[in-house]
Amino acid sequence: MEYISHPNATSLRNKPFPLFDELGGIFGKDRASENESASALDALEELEEEDKDMELEQVHELSIEDEGTPATQSRQIKTPPSAAPASTRTKKARTETIEALKDFSRKLEKMSGLMENASEHIGRLASFFKHESESVERRMQVTSEVMKIGGLTATQVLLASKKITLNPLEVDFFFSLPDDYIYAYVQGLLLPDEAN
Repeated sequence: MEYISHPNATSLRNKPFPLFDELGGIFGKDRASENESASALDALEELEEEDKDMELEQVHELSIEDEGTPATQSRQIKTPPSAAPASTRTKKARTETIEALKDFSRKLEKMSGLMENASEHIGRLASFFKHESESVERRMQVTSEVMKIGGLTATQVLLASKKITLNPLEVDFFFSLPDDYIYAYVQGLLLPDEAN
């Protein structure tokens, strides 16, 4: 199986994720896919249908056995009173369990959606931090790049470097310029300061 990750999350590789084991225990590590996949809600509904079908078969079998027998009425009268409530309690408990599992399944599906949204936001954060990290590295390089320009005094190098590094957009613009435009750009930055 090929491992696929979100391209913006590469900076998060090999970083600790404190809740990983607990979430793995909740969601499991296996996933069904394509035609064989079913949600927990689908599985519960299928179980409920099987229970109903089994009850109908039992009722049908009893009605076939009872047809034509004169003792049918006496059997109904002789049924112990405790048998019916136990059956009702069992059905009620089963129904309550199924409802609780359905509710749990709905909550898991909602949590799954939240996890997908969180994954998307983590990807955006990773992209932002990657860009910010690159931006910091480039700001550190501005002074050395401005020093490479010939004909500038140390004061001019410092002033131009300061103006460029104070604004991240200026840093991006500075590094996007071809070499033959950089000198004109730096001179343009220095003009207002030299006039004072």
